[in-house]
Amino acid sequence: MCLALGARGIIITTKMRMLAATPIFLLLFSAGAVAHGPHVHGKGELEITIQGAAIRGAFRTPMESLLGFEHLPKNDAQRKALEGLRQQLALASAVVLPNAEAACQPRMAEATSSLFTGMAKGEHSDLEFRFSFECGMPDRLASLEVVALNQFRRLSEVRAVLVTTKGQRSFAVKKKDPKISVAP
Repeated sequence: MCLALGARGIIITTKMRMLAATPIFLLLFSAGAVAHGPHVHGKGELEITIQGAAIRGAFRTPMESLLGFEHLPKNDAQRKALEGLRQQLALASAVVLPNAEAACQPRMAEATSSLFTGMAKGEHSDLEFRFSFECGMPDRLASLEVVALNQFRRLSEVRAVLVTTKGQRSFAVKKKDPKISVAP
């Protein structure tokens, strides 16, 4: 028993050292590390990290920005819209799309909302969407298009933070220019 605990301690220490060496992944993927902005209809928040061939991200927005409502569906049209959104969000490319030359493949997409679980309480419901890509040619990654801006008419602006090994930048991405340049 003590040997197993000792071995786990070594693994934890090794993992902690590895994480300390790559702090950009802590930005997005540590529980509670990311502060959520205010709940504003028509606006979203996007945080992306790029390290080597890996792109990981998190997107948050009020469900009203995507559906036109943020309460439990009240009729068949709303139920159909909610199910359609859930299906659309099964793809990592539902929110962000890397430029084709980078040959990025989706690896993970996870959408959560109190509307999806039927547990919406009160007047507000948000979407939390996490995604990842693995790029076959990461040296050709030049831009990321925030496709959500063109797919959801009520979404007008996304506040984006991009973290790479070269630094961190923030952007206000709008419908008229939905691309984020990866180059510093």
